[in-house]
Amino acid sequence: MKRLYFLAIILLSCACATTSGGYRTGYGSSDYIYIGDFCKRHNLQYDFDTLDDVVKIFSKEKDIRLILNSNIAYFNGSTISLPDSPKYVNGKLFVPSGLERKIFAQEPVLYKSIFTIHTVVVDPGHGGNDPGAISCRGMKEKDLNLKIAKYLKEELEARGFKVILTRDRDVFISLQGRVNVAKRNKADIFVSIHGNSNRSKNMKGAEVYYLSPNRFNSQERALKLTKEENFCPGRINPDAEAILWDLLLTKNYSLSVELSHSLYFSFKNMGFYVKPPKRAPFYVLRLAYVPSVLVETGYLSNKYEEKWLRKDSYQRQIAEAISLAVVSMNRQYNSFAAKSDKSKN
Repeated sequence: MKRLYFLAIILLSCACATTSGGYRTGYGSSDYIYIGDFCKRHNLQYDFDTLDDVVKIFSKEKDIRLILNSNIAYFNGSTISLPDSPKYVNGKLFVPSGLERKIFAQEPVLYKSIFTIHTVVVDPGHGGNDPGAISCRGMKEKDLNLKIAKYLKEELEARGFKVILTRDRDVFISLQGRVNVAKRNKADIFVSIHGNSNRSKNMKGAEVYYLSPNRFNSQERALKLTKEENFCPGRINPDAEAILWDLLLTKNYSLSVELSHSLYFSFKNMGFYVKPPKRAPFYVLRLAYVPSVLVETGYLSNKYEEKWLRKDSYQRQIAEAISLAVVSMNRQYNSFAAKSDKSKN
């Protein structure tokens, strides 16, 4: 909770103001550029849906993906870091000028990390009297989820992370119980593992989900948490506490979107057929205490994919793809933070 309190304090101190030279944040050092001007200057197009937090800037040669309130971006499938995050202000979208330097001048852009992954909660979906999807050859999703989760635990622990499984055997755990595991262990991220199924036997591929924006009302959730939880007991009044919860929940949501895209590129780079991240109202994604994603590892209803999902080697590859995504996201924050600190000395 100390890390979350520190994060919220940093966010609370961020004030915004407009200047004649563009849009500037109170905590950053870079001017902001209106995205229309940015795209016109470099012959690019952009796509942004206000119901989503992902900004797509593209041409035939370039594929840039930004996430509101996140310093991590993706350029042609590779992760890059920015000094400030994109902002949506008064109906207009602004991107940091650091993006221009990073993409076109290849100038290193540094920033101070405010997020580090230490503890990962891995949630094998279903279990016990809830088998989940069942393939035509009798393979149960609950068993597949648990095998992949255990392999993922091995992968992440080998890389230095602390990993907690919501279940390590074939037992039923309620959705709220799964959420409580992450809360009780002060997880930094929550990854739920599932298998997929569809009436169409041709559906295939891995999928990654994050919480639907229309199911995420940070202000409403913050007020509820203010009544149920103590953000920092005895230190702040209820109004300030609600603001801190609101800022924290918003940041966690941004990190969830960011993690989902890191997973997408990790699967893609390893040769998996994977669809772009999607929004979904799954209960476990409403956790909000920590960044949360749900990974559908493949379709048990597709007889060809089901054959692969049965193989231990394929299950390990799935676990490796997820592990590499976590490592990549964590490394970006930590490595650039270290360079930023070094540049100040």
